Formats: sequence, structure tokens, C-alpha cells
Amino acid sequence: MKKNKIALITIFLILAISILLYFVPVNQLIGKLPFINRFYNNTTLEISTKAGVARVWVNGKNYGETPTKIEDLPEGSYLVELQKVIEEEAFYKKHSFQIELTRNTSARIDLEIGPEDLLHGAILYYTPIRTTSEEGFLTVISNVNDSRVFLDGEFLKVSPVTNLGLRESQYKIKVLAPGHEEVEVPVLLRNNYVLNLKTFHFPIPVKFESIETETTNPQEDNSSEGSTEEEVTIEESVDQ
Repeated sequence: MKKNKIALITIFLILAISILLYFVPVNQLIGKLPFINRFYNNTTLEISTKAGVARVWVNGKNYGETPTKIEDLPEGSYLVELQKVIEEEAFYKKHSFQIELTRNTSARIDLEIGPEDLLHGAILYYTPIRTTSEEGFLTVISNVNDSRVFLDGEFLKVSPVTNLGLRESQYKIKVLAPGHEEVEVPVLLRNNYVLNLKTFHFPIPVKFESIETETTNPQEDNSSEGSTEEEVTIEESVDQ
């Protein structure tokens, strides 16, 4: 009888663990265990904004204002929201970004928030990739079509760039968007990871040249008209 109870309990435990692992990913489960989460959730999310500050929400939780550095988040997908802090908030929308946080990596959001939908800067984060080669991979996406991507000053290709294999090293990425300001970002490629880089570009302001027009002096016009009338009077007196 005892053996039957032990067998039933064992089967029940196996089923419960199987169901738990099916609905809850192992990474998230381990990341929530006490004492282990500090070593397992070693991710970092850095958020900064140029030309002003912005309020920050991550998955709906308020993290104050920029600049901010959030550590020890479990790996997974996160919704980051930014709202520029300014008196005329009606002209500045709340912006939302979906990013992936991977264990042992850091992600960075470095943007300038303009009015309406305008943004300038870059978002970077890593995602793991299974590969047999010892190299890192680069993906570049721009919010402007036909943007040109440069790697260490050399033209690479027109965006988007998808999973381009490169040796593990530091690089300088420059994205030139037609009719928009350029974005230049230093990056670090790591073996067995994809560095995802998304760039945003302000449009180049249009400059209007002032056109000078010649103006005539009204006094000169009157004097010329007056002399004409005097000449006519002299001619009439001569005829008489």
C-alpha cells in the first residue's frame, strides 16, 4: 500500500513539474528563485535622452526620469515607454519600444525626443544565436528608407542589414539617411550574439535664403514727374 502511495505521489509531482515547465519558461523560473536571481538576472538596461529628460516606464512600471540604469531584470521581452518632460507636452507624444533582454548582456536606449513622431538616436540590444562559427552578428534597421550603413568608415550596404557575421570586436557604425541627420554609434560585437541596432533620424532643417529686392525712392519719382510738368509749361509759353 505504501509503495502505491509513493508511486502515485511521484507521478503527480512529475506531472505538476512538467505542466509548470510547459507554461513557465525555465529562464524566468530560475530568475525568480531567491539568492539565485542576483546572479542569473545580470542584465542591464540603460536609458538616456539628449536635450531634456523623459519619464520612463518598463512593462508599465515607473522608473523615474532619464538618465536611468536598470539592473537585474530577468531576460525576456520588455515594453519601454518614454514621455518627454516639458511644459508643452501636447506637442510631444509618448513613444513605445519593444526590446529583448538577454542574460549576461546590456541594452541601451539613447534618443533625442522631438515633437510629434520625431526621434533621433539609437537603440541597441543583444539576442542569442546558435551558430557553429566563432563570430558575432550585426543587424541594422533605420526608420528612413534607403539609408546607407558604414562600418569603420567603409560603406557596408543599404539598410536593412540582417545577421551580418563579423569577428568579435569593437566597431563604429554610421548610418546616413537621405534628407536626414546622420547617426554614429560605437558598438561591441560578441560571439554567438546578434547585436540589434535601430537608428532614428531627425530631418535636416530646410534653410530659406532671403531675397533682396530693389526699392525705388518715391521722392525721386515725384521730382522726375515734377520736372516733366515744368518742361511742358515752358514749351506752352514758348509757343504763345
